[in-house]
Amino acid sequence: MRFPFFTGVGRGGRHSSRRAPNHGRRRSAWLIVGVALTVTVLFAALVTGCGSSTSSTTSPSPSASSTVIDGATITSDASLHALLPQSILSAGEIRVASDIPYPPWEMYVGNTTQPAGFDYDLSQALGAKLGIKAAFINTPFDSIILAVQGGKRDMIMSDMYDNAEREKVLTFVDYAYDGTSILVPKGNPNGVTNLDSLAGKTVACESGTTQQALLQKLNSQFKSAGKPQMTILALPNQPAALLAVKSGRAIGDLTDHSTAEYIAKTTNNGATYEVVADPAAPNGYDPQVVGAGILKSNTQLIEAVQKALQALIDDGAYQKIIDKYGLLPVKSALVNQGPGFAASATATP
Repeated sequence: MRFPFFTGVGRGGRHSSRRAPNHGRRRSAWLIVGVALTVTVLFAALVTGCGSSTSSTTSPSPSASSTVIDGATITSDASLHALLPQSILSAGEIRVASDIPYPPWEMYVGNTTQPAGFDYDLSQALGAKLGIKAAFINTPFDSIILAVQGGKRDMIMSDMYDNAEREKVLTFVDYAYDGTSILVPKGNPNGVTNLDSLAGKTVACESGTTQQALLQKLNSQFKSAGKPQMTILALPNQPAALLAVKSGRAIGDLTDHSTAEYIAKTTNNGATYEVVADPAAPNGYDPQVVGAGILKSNTQLIEAVQKALQALIDDGAYQKIIDKYGLLPVKSALVNQGPGFAASATATP
C-alpha cells in the first residue's frame, strides 16, 4: 500500500503531500418569500433546525434514507449521524481526500471526472450510513496529510498504510490489507524474480510511498552485501511510474500488490504488464493494514466512522464492496492496528 514518508502521507505504499483543491462548498443563504411576519418566523425556525452556529449547537437527525452501493442497500442511522462533530454537520459533508488515480482503490470512470474504486465506494457507503454527503476530493498523496492538518480535508481514504510514523498525527480506522509487488513489462524481459533480483537495476515507484522507503532500505542491504545498488526513479504519481516502465526507463514499478494486479489485468487486455510471481510473497511483500486516516484530535469523527464501518461489516454491505474489487477484508472495525500487524512475523490477513 502506499504511504508517504511522514512529509505528509502515503498510501498503503503511497505518498503524502500534494496540493489540495478547494472543495466543500457551503449552501447559499436561505431565500424566503412571503408575508413579513411569516418570513421572520419561518427563517428563525429554519436557522435553528439547520444548526446554525449563531442559534444552536446541535443539528437534527435526518430522516432515514436508503442508498444502493455495489448491490448493497445501506440505510442511514440517526444515532451514528448524531456522533458527527458540529463542524461537519454544519458543512453538510465529510471532505474525503484521495489521490486519484490509483486503481483499484481510486480511479475515474472512463474519461470523466466521476470517481470510482474501492475507497470511493466505501466512502459513499460510510456517508450513506452516517446520513451525510461524503465529498471525494482529489488530493496529491505527498501533501494529503498536510491537507487534513490544515483543515482542508476531514479524512483520508487513499489506500494509505496505517503505520507508527503516520499515527503520530493520524488515527486510522482500518478497513483492508495490502502488500507490495513488482510490475514489469509483459514477458518479464529482464527476468525479475524477486526483490533481490533488482540489484543494479533502475526501478520506478511513486514518490513519498512506502515503496520508495522499501527500495531505499533494499539499497542499503545491497550495499552492505557488496551488491550493485538500484537507481530509484521516484516519480510524481502512478501513471508516471507506469510510463517509465513502458518506455524502458525502468525495468519495473514497485507498487501495491492490488494495484499491480489490477493494472496488469486491465491494461490492453492484459497484454502490456505482468506481476512478478514470488511464491514467498503471494499477496505482496511487507503486507500492511490500510485505513481511513483522521486527525488524532478529531475524536468524534473517528468514533462515528469506526461505528459506521462496523455497521457496514455487520449488515454485509462492506463484504459486497470489497468482493467487487477483490481486496483482502478486515473482520471488524478496529483502530490503529497497523504497527502491531507489521511487527508480527506471522501476521496474515
